Amino acid sequence: MWQYYILLGAGLILLLLATFSFRNTLAFIKKSEKTTGTVVSIRTFQSEEEVYAPVFSYRTKDGRVFSYELDEGTNPPSWEIGETETILYDPDNPSRARLYTYFRLFMWTVVLISIGLPLLVVGGGYFIAEIFLK
Repeated sequence: MWQYYILLGAGLILLLLATFSFRNTLAFIKKSEKTTGTVVSIRTFQSEEEVYAPVFSYRTKDGRVFSYELDEGTNPPSWEIGETETILYDPDNPSRARLYTYFRLFMWTVVLISIGLPLLVVGGGYFIAEIFLK
């Protein structure tokens, strides 16, 4: 029975973290400015295989130019030099930027919910079943 306490606790913790991640993402979106970023180069990394990560250049409303490198790479490259994408950046810290796509913005929220919800259902389901099956 102690295993269900662990599952229930882990599920609750992960759902709390998902809520925290969701609130932070919404706060970032609300505060951020939109701009267009252009791929100016492709960085190559050696992992298990060679992977390629785009480096975007974008201009803030006040005319300053910043660059943003995507955190993950792909093989084959998903981007070509000259391609554009919408970027959100923090006006108080313009070097803090993210691509304006659903998955890139809410990735951690989705991952945490996807793991936490089943744990919560299994852990909590045991206790609910115990009440009704007595």
